[in-house]
Amino acid sequence: MIKNNNTSLMASVISGHIIRSIEDDRGLKVKNILNSVKENLKVDVSYKKVWYARRKAIELVFGSWEANFVELPQYLDALVQSNPGTVVEWSHYSDSSDRVKTFKYVFWAFGRAIKAFHMCRPVICVDGTHLRGEYKGKLLVAVTQDANNQILPIAYAIVDEETIFS
Repeated sequence: MIKNNNTSLMASVISGHIIRSIEDDRGLKVKNILNSVKENLKVDVSYKKVWYARRKAIELVFGSWEANFVELPQYLDALVQSNPGTVVEWSHYSDSSDRVKTFKYVFWAFGRAIKAFHMCRPVICVDGTHLRGEYKGKLLVAVTQDANNQILPIAYAIVDEETIFS
């Protein structure tokens, strides 16, 4: 067993070693990866190096945050095209040159949910949860109850912060 963080074992090598595991379980814990590297590669590495390797493997499988943000307009267009009546609104901050865009919010309501809302009780509840990861934000959902006392999600939003301003 090689002790004390072998510097020749790069995070990119570790990410290649764990990429299949990340495809199966995006929530794979760093502690589990540490144990796997120690057991399979017979090397003792630092938590930080494994954390970077996990992040790199997630980027290889799912793409980077920046690449996903660039693809957001195409995804939203596809969402509207495949779900008739769907309403989508999104906004971003941009600098004076309009080259750098920073996410502000995205809102969507599926056409079927909009139609069903007319038959529901006139009470809307909004709840949210904090998103974790490199870029923080909040996921908000508006729900109501139908005539059968079933919960119907009617609208969703991902925002950079919860405010009353748009």
